[in-house]
Amino acid sequence: HSALRTPHLHYTYRFLIVPETIGSVAYLSHHEDLIPKMVGGLFLEMLGNDSPHALQGSFYGDTLVDKTLWTALRGLDPQAYWGDYRTVIGNDERQFNAPGVRVPMLSLSRVEPPDLPTRPYREYHSSFDTPEIITEERLAESRDVVLGLLGAWERNLYPVNNFKGEVFASGQGIWIDYRINPEGHRVLFRVMEHCDGTLSVAEIAEKVGTTFQAAWDVVALLAEKDLVRLEDRPRTTDRGRQTTDDRPRTIDHGR
Repeated sequence: HSALRTPHLHYTYRFLIVPETIGSVAYLSHHEDLIPKMVGGLFLEMLGNDSPHALQGSFYGDTLVDKTLWTALRGLDPQAYWGDYRTVIGNDERQFNAPGVRVPMLSLSRVEPPDLPTRPYREYHSSFDTPEIITEERLAESRDVVLGLLGAWERNLYPVNNFKGEVFASGQGIWIDYRINPEGHRVLFRVMEHCDGTLSVAEIAEKVGTTFQAAWDVVALLAEKDLVRLEDRPRTTDRGRQTTDDRPRTIDHGR
C-alpha cells in the first residue's frame, strides 16, 4: 500500500498472530517494557463473511486513535458502523484495554448491526460456520480498509496556519462555488477555520462532520499553497491559547 511504502513512517507497526486471549496476555506479559510506547492498536476478526464492517472503539472511546480510525473508515466504507467498547464483539482487544495496560485497542470485524437477531452473523458458532462462508473478495476488501486506516493514521498531523485572518480563496485558486458544490464549499471553509495548530486532521474532520479523507484533501491543498505547514504535535498560533512552550522566547545574551 502506497501509504506504508514510504521510508518516512511516523510509527512502527507490529502484526501479532497469537492464540485467542491467552496469546495477547502472554505477549503483554513478556513485553511490558513496550506497553508505554504503544499508542494504539487494531484487533482484526471475522473479516471474510458477508456482514458489514464494524469498528468497535477503545475503552476510552475518544482517543486520537479512535477519532482517526473512525473518521477514516467513514470515507473508506460508508456502509460501516461504529460501536462503543464491548458493544460489538469481545476478544483480544480486552487484554490491551484492561486496567494496568490501557492501550487504546479498537477492533475491526464484520458483524451484523445491533438490531438484527442474527448478529454477529447468521452462521456464528454453528455447523454452518465453516471456511465456505469466507470469500477472498471480502478479505481483500477488508485488507484494503485496514491499509487505508493505517495510511490515515500516518497522515494524522497537525495543520498549522501560515496565514492570518480568513483566506482569500479565489485569489489562492482554491475557491469552491457554493452554488455548484455546497458541501465542498462548507468543508473547505470549516476545515480552514480549524487549521490553527491545535487539532489534528482527524479531530478537524470530527468537528466539521466530514470524513478524514475530505479533511485531508483540504489540508493537502492548503499545504500545497503554502498556507499551512504540517507538524507532528500541537503547535497553536492563537496567542490567546498559547502555552509556555508555544510562546516565542527572547534570549537575553547579556545575562
